Amino acid sequence: MEWFSIWWFELGLLGQIMACFAIPMTVVMLLQLVLMIIGMGFGNDTDGDLDDCEVDPNTETSPHEAGSSGNASILRIFTIRGIVAFFALGGWAGLAALSAGVNPFWAIQISLFVGVCAMLLAAIVIRLALRMQASGNLNLNNAISQAADVYIRIPPARTETGKVTMLLQERFVELDAITDHETALSPGAKVKVVAVVNNECLVVSPVQKS
Repeated sequence: MEWFSIWWFELGLLGQIMACFAIPMTVVMLLQLVLMIIGMGFGNDTDGDLDDCEVDPNTETSPHEAGSSGNASILRIFTIRGIVAFFALGGWAGLAALSAGVNPFWAIQISLFVGVCAMLLAAIVIRLALRMQASGNLNLNNAISQAADVYIRIPPARTETGKVTMLLQERFVELDAITDHETALSPGAKVKVVAVVNNECLVVSPVQKS
């Protein structure tokens, strides 16, 4: 490991900071890629555009008061996968710039630019992958009473849609979700599916901690 020690000390403080982000995030990104290849990394989405979750009280599978819906597309850029891509590719771009003798200030700018591009690219890839997946055999009614985890923040009182991840019909899926809860549901929160809207969107409520 002598070569690593030499390489590490030659990086300098700025390079070491970039490496601390780039190396572990690259490992995480590779793990995500493996999961994607074996079919676990991307969930399914019942809405081809990923943006609509219109609430129609006449088509709900359980009684809930209708509310307004919104567009949460911009939030899909700031996902875990996007952030991982930002630090992994942005970190390596910064390291490459420093190794090429670029001024540290411009190396940071290059790192940020590449990171943002990577994050946008990750969002586009995820969007396309979700669109390509067939959803005809996925019955959201089977999700009712099942547990899920909030993936993208779900605003309160059905003001906008968020996303949850869960196991449904032996598949790990990502689905649009809204809530009647008075406060927003943060990423990582445990929720329970209480209804389905238009066979496109889940209605969830937070799981009460015992």
